[in-house]
Amino acid sequence: MKDGIRFALTDDERKAVYQLRYEVYVEGMGRLKEKSDVKNKELRDEYDQTAHTVVAIKNDKAIGTLRLFRGGDTHFNQYLTNAYHLSPFTKHLDDTKICIIERLMVDEKHRGSTVMLRMYREVMKFVIRNKVEVVLLNCVPEQKDSYMKLGFQPFTETFNYPGIGTVIPMALIVGDFEHLTRIGSPFAILAGREELRYCNYVSLLQKIIRDNREEKIVSQIKKENKETLRQLFSTNNQLIQRNRKTITSSKLRLRLNAKFGNTELLTSTP
Repeated sequence: MKDGIRFALTDDERKAVYQLRYEVYVEGMGRLKEKSDVKNKELRDEYDQTAHTVVAIKNDKAIGTLRLFRGGDTHFNQYLTNAYHLSPFTKHLDDTKICIIERLMVDEKHRGSTVMLRMYREVMKFVIRNKVEVVLLNCVPEQKDSYMKLGFQPFTETFNYPGIGTVIPMALIVGDFEHLTRIGSPFAILAGREELRYCNYVSLLQKIIRDNREEKIVSQIKKENKETLRQLFSTNNQLIQRNRKTITSSKLRLRLNAKFGNTELLTSTP
C-alpha cells in the first residue's frame, strides 16, 4: 500500500483499518472486545458497509483512521439518532446536510504528529464537496478541550456510550467561519470563507446548540435540586428518628420516675 492519507477503497486498505482499530481499541484500551474479530484481530461492524473511511498509511501499515457517516449514504437509524443526539438537527435539516465522525484514532507512535490534522483535511474536503452543514461526534471528557480548539462545541448532556464510557456530544457548525477564525481553528485555514458560502443554516444551527445548552443547564439544575432535596429529606428523616427515640426515652423516664422515684441515680454514672 502506498504511503499517504486518503479514503480507503481497496480490501487491503480496509483490512489495515480494521486491524488498527483492534490494536488501539481492543488491545490498547480494552474496549469493544465483544464486537471484535479476535481470530483475525479486526474491529469492524455493519456500518462499515456504508461509511466513508479515511486511512493514513505508512510503511504498508495503517497509522491513523476515522470514519464518516453522511445522511443519504448511511441511514440514520434509531441507534445512530440516539448515540449522536441527531433529533434537534434532523428536525430542521435534510439528512444529507449532517455528517458523523467516529472511530477516530492514531497509532501510539504517531500521536502528536500531523497525521490527525491531515486526516481532518480529508474530512473537510469531503464536507465541502458534499455541502455538509454540521459535523457531529462524541468525545471522551479528557479530549474536550482539543476538539473545542478545532471548533466543535458541546451541545447536550454527557452520557454513557456502550463499550466506551462517558462521552460528550459535540457539534461543528461548518459555515461559522467567524467562530473558526476567532478560536484559531485549523479548519479556517483548510477551508476559506468562499468555499463555505454554500452554508445556509449557520444561524439556525447556532440557535439549536444554544437552545440545547439551555436545556442541559436546566436539566442539570433539576438534577442538583433533586439531589439536594433527597439529602434534605434524608437528614430530616434522621432527625425525626432521633427525636422519636428521645421522646420515647423521655416518656419512659417519666413513667419510671412516677412509679419508682428519681431514676437518674440509676441511669447515670460518676
